[in-house]
Amino acid sequence: MARILVIEDNPANMKLASLLLQNAGHTVLSAVDAETGLTLARAERPELILMDIQLPGMDGLAATVL
Repeated sequence: MARILVIEDNPANMKLASLLLQNAGHTVLSAVDAETGLTLARAERPELILMDIQLPGMDGLAATVL
């Protein structure tokens, strides 16, 4: 299955997304802010990134254009 990066600052949302994706057979990578998510995305090259728009520091929309 796919490696999926979830970038989410809300712990409950992160847990839910991770559990659902893992139960579907995917490998989940996680980050709690855009900067960490971008670093992880560059290093791990996930097949899919699910990113919150309202993140601390850099928001998800700004991170998308980098």
